[in-house]
Amino acid sequence: MKRFAFLGCIAAAVLSFVSCDEIGNEGYEGINYIYLSSEGDKTTILESDQTPLSVEVMLTTALEEDITITFAVNGIEGVVELQNNPVTIKAGEKTASFQIVSLNAGKLSGAANFKVGLDAAAVLPEDVELKSEFAFVVNPAPAEGDLTPEQLEIIDAYKTATGVDLSKYLGTVSVSAVVTGTDPDTYEPLEPQTIPGVTVIELSDDSTADAPVLKMTSNAMGIQDYMYNLLRSVTVADSEFWCDAESYPDNANLMAAINWNADSDEVFTMSLDGITLNADKTVDFLGAGLDQYEGEIVIVPFAYEFTAYEREKVAVEAGTFVRDEYAYDATANPYYHMNFDDVTEDLYEGGNWVEASAEISNDSLVFTFCFYGCYLDGDYTRVVATYTPNN
Repeated sequence: MKRFAFLGCIAAAVLSFVSCDEIGNEGYEGINYIYLSSEGDKTTILESDQTPLSVEVMLTTALEEDITITFAVNGIEGVVELQNNPVTIKAGEKTASFQIVSLNAGKLSGAANFKVGLDAAAVLPEDVELKSEFAFVVNPAPAEGDLTPEQLEIIDAYKTATGVDLSKYLGTVSVSAVVTGTDPDTYEPLEPQTIPGVTVIELSDDSTADAPVLKMTSNAMGIQDYMYNLLRSVTVADSEFWCDAESYPDNANLMAAINWNADSDEVFTMSLDGITLNADKTVDFLGAGLDQYEGEIVIVPFAYEFTAYEREKVAVEAGTFVRDEYAYDATANPYYHMNFDDVTEDLYEGGNWVEASAEISNDSLVFTFCFYGCYLDGDYTRVVATYTPNN
């Protein structure tokens, strides 16, 4: 049985974001910070999806009078708008919210970074400050195109064999991911959190008439933002340990060499290919992976694209970043930091392990699985991702 006496990854990220003595203390006399956050750490929007991204606005401590705060978006104009802006937080309260909504304008050809900060004309009371801007990414709408005759044949063959209309699971598909992490102190499962979203799904090139194969090209299993927050929590958002230049100089050298830090504009995407649909309507989706020592394991084989890691590879090739032989942790490589232990048996015995399974019907496509998040975790993270077919 494996055990690690560390804080859990996501708990570490939360603790680094808001310290215990800042929130809700009566008689607090420091800076009254304004914090911006989203449910489930969601930070990605699909341009064609107009589901609002709700952003919570939270004060360190309540004020004696109402406060009205006006926010503004920094980024390409005409892509998103803010709703319920300005925001008013009532006297004696600490929270309110606004929404970020895509205009579905079709302006983007690639992922674009945006930030929400204070409007230039915003005036705040003395000792009230915005802690940091809210950063998010808008991905372009998936390219629309007619299915090829070969793809139509695959869809028809699967419908004849199973009665399931696979075409309703192609394109932009709604997903609800229920994620269960682990308590950092007791190693018991935490209360599940539900993350709504959409995934872009297409027929993989590996599809055949006997076995259709799906590919999730973005927000695989609905947990892309969750995974990105996890990656940040063990790298640039870990100001206490990973970013400590004195203790870990290679990490600091990497950050300087590729201009990577907690505030740098990055794009992180997560895909999953090889989702094989069987004639009995079960679904296979596990595959080969590597642990941190290059050993072969079986995992949900997510594929990552991360702008900071791309810059790292260029820097290593050019010789502008040279990693010490034993400084394995000095990398932006998502494959190194996350999802690096086998899931075919329960190696941690904390209660979150579950055998991977999935099944498709005309009503839903449901995946149940677990993964080992990062080196700080004491157990697996469990996920149940439910896809609702399009009409």
